[in-house]
Amino acid sequence: MQIKKATSRDVQHLVQLMHRLWPDAPMTELSAEVRLGLRSDKMHYFLAVADEPIGFCQLSFRYDYVPGATGEPTAFIEGIYVVDSERGNAVATNLVETATRFARSNGCTELASDTELENTGSQQFHERIGFKEVERTVHYIKKISRYE
Repeated sequence: MQIKKATSRDVQHLVQLMHRLWPDAPMTELSAEVRLGLRSDKMHYFLAVADEPIGFCQLSFRYDYVPGATGEPTAFIEGIYVVDSERGNAVATNLVETATRFARSNGCTELASDTELENTGSQQFHERIGFKEVERTVHYIKKISRYE
């Protein structure tokens, strides 16, 4: 297995893997997001490849508030995914290590991430590779009418 920084030639592979992680996101939107991210250099994608692509990590540099962060920019893992058949083979760990080296070389001193409250597998993964939990939140919304 090798891990490489993705380029515009990897858009279709990234979109297919991203759609597995976020199945409610239309593939056309994911494709547009990846193309824009690569062109703008605001998103960085790392692709794990064996005989075929088996995982990805999406990284950004955030300059706004990141829970627990003390500096900026803060490298932020926006998404990470490994195909089921390759889980447990350190693919995700290697993706994060590659993203970490890239972030460090770009002046970041912290790496942040988040996951859903009910995603205990992701929480365990984060803790296993050295992340420390800094916050838990529940978000609310209330519909309001413009005419009340």
